[in-house]
Amino acid sequence: MSEDRVLPSLAKSTDEYMAAFELFNDGYLEEAEKHARKSIEIKKNIDALILLIDILERQNKDSSSYQKMLLDNYPTNPDTYRRLFQSNYASNKDDALTYINKAINLLKKPIYYYDKSRLLYSMERHLEALASVDMAIKMENRNPSFWNLRAEILVKLNRVNDAKESCEVSLKIDQRNRDAIVTLARIYINLGEKATARDLLLKIDERDDEIKKLLEETIS
Repeated sequence: MSEDRVLPSLAKSTDEYMAAFELFNDGYLEEAEKHARKSIEIKKNIDALILLIDILERQNKDSSSYQKMLLDNYPTNPDTYRRLFQSNYASNKDDALTYINKAINLLKKPIYYYDKSRLLYSMERHLEALASVDMAIKMENRNPSFWNLRAEILVKLNRVNDAKESCEVSLKIDQRNRDAIVTLARIYINLGEKATARDLLLKIDERDDEIKKLLEETIS
């Protein structure tokens, strides 16, 4: 195929992908699905495939044929294995672990180690989860989500002071980080320091049922 035919096809495929991406983020899943399928039909590409799997799974539709297409066409791309990790996270944690390890073997990205840590934490493999999130932090130490997960793991390991320190680091990065405030408040409640916990929780402007319940615990 000549270059002058390839470039318009690529541009049209990209246009369809961008439409799908924007519609997906705006919550229009059926329309997003149509554009993602069209992007792949014009020119197969990993971004549209991954997005289509996201869209299908958000609608509780079967994505297995597209997972296979992703693996068959992009077996050396780490994002292939991260997407397969995400698809298996809830249903088959052992397979999910295999996939995220494959992604890490191909490319050592902090988000992959964070993903692995979340999975191991959900499997109650807390020491391994801690080791993985520590790898993520070594590579990217300004991400509050990494420090928040580390704090949650340390609570499970009964390393309360270390957990507090991780929350405090997160709050230095983002002083209004909800997850860090909630985890730290829970720690103080369990330590009997309810006034400190209450002061923390009052920093949260939008108080949902979880926050209201915790505030009640600080005065009970």
